[in-house]
Amino acid sequence: MPIRECQNCAVPDQELIAVKRVYVTPQRWDSPDADARIVDETELWCVSCCTQYPHVIPGREDDTTTP
Repeated sequence: MPIRECQNCAVPDQELIAVKRVYVTPQRWDSPDADARIVDETELWCVSCCTQYPHVIPGREDDTTTP
């Protein structure tokens, strides 16, 4: 089986997880809530990236995973 690369860090890995990237904008002094935007595209990430960057598993967008 060919080894694929993580679409976040480009490290070769055989075990990749399908995720949707979450962009988080931190709160500001005049806005108490942080803003999060889930992208539409699905990417393949390695386990290391999944532990370090916010993401959701496709089909579970209500359950944002943040490290």
